[in-house]
Amino acid sequence: MLERLFDSSTLSPHGICLLWEPGLIWLHVISDAVIAAAYFSIPVALAIFVSKRRDVAFGWVFWAFALFILFCGFTHVLSIVTLWVPIYGIEGIVKLLTAAASIVTAAMLWPLLPKLLALPSPSQLREAEDLLRQSQQVTGGVVHDFNNLLTVISGNLEIAARSVQSDGGVKRDRLARVIGNASTSAQRAALLTQQLLTHARGEPPDLKPAYQAPLTTANPVKADSAPVVGSAGNETILVVEDEDSVRSFLVETLQDLNYKVREAANGSAALALFKSGRFHVDLLLTDIIMPGLNGRELADELHRIQPNLKVLFMTGYAGNAVGDQDRPDDDVSLLQKPLTQTVLAARIREMLDKP
Repeated sequence: MLERLFDSSTLSPHGICLLWEPGLIWLHVISDAVIAAAYFSIPVALAIFVSKRRDVAFGWVFWAFALFILFCGFTHVLSIVTLWVPIYGIEGIVKLLTAAASIVTAAMLWPLLPKLLALPSPSQLREAEDLLRQSQQVTGGVVHDFNNLLTVISGNLEIAARSVQSDGGVKRDRLARVIGNASTSAQRAALLTQQLLTHARGEPPDLKPAYQAPLTTANPVKADSAPVVGSAGNETILVVEDEDSVRSFLVETLQDLNYKVREAANGSAALALFKSGRFHVDLLLTDIIMPGLNGRELADELHRIQPNLKVLFMTGYAGNAVGDQDRPDDDVSLLQKPLTQTVLAARIREMLDKP
């Protein structure tokens, strides 16, 4: 049976059927050669893709399709050969292998089709990325506000504790104010928690109520009185913070540490105060993320006026919000919220003591 299958002595080449017409012969040769070349290149491309992208799902489908295409290429090569050599048995075996590869590929592909159709489209992936980006922005904003609230709560409680232990007895007015600030911030934190729960249920959170909780609003720019007696070094610190309660805590804490303090509620107000030239600033303590002129932009502007100004950034966001700076590291530093008096005092002293 096999001998008869491979015996071509009684067979005629395919070219006889074409009457050895040169035009027909070369039409078939060129067409089959081009098809074979394309078929041989496709498996190579698929193999490179699957090898370098091992994360691609259903990679075995690519290998099965590559094998099928490879056999298809051989059938076209043999179509050229049989124009002159009647090895139809070998050509038939190659076609049989091609048929087997095609059946196996199709048998595996059809059950896989529902899973392939379930894969997200590029537009769906873009929508998912947009949702993720929005979620990250919401999360970053919430983290920022929580850190601000924690700064106010912990900081004012520190002030309250020091007031209770002061030599002059309980300073009732001051104690009432700082406890009120802590209480207001605690209420805002509870409101933010409710917004987070709403977000966790898949509903769009409305953070405006938390951001707009009532606070005592200070004037944008305020020059404070002389520092407490006993100031070491008599340094002046410019505090820039758009969150009123956080700024109030910072100013009061720095005054307790015997520093001269000037304050501003935004970058533009701080720049105007600085340009007034009514005082010398040893250290800029500023939040990074603020509406209008942000902390980095403010620091750049002030460095143009006073190149040796030391800068201590504050942020309630996670990660490195300062980024690359074209200034020496000794002049610029970052402080992560929430803040305590101990941490604040240590970092400020560290910055001011640097040459």
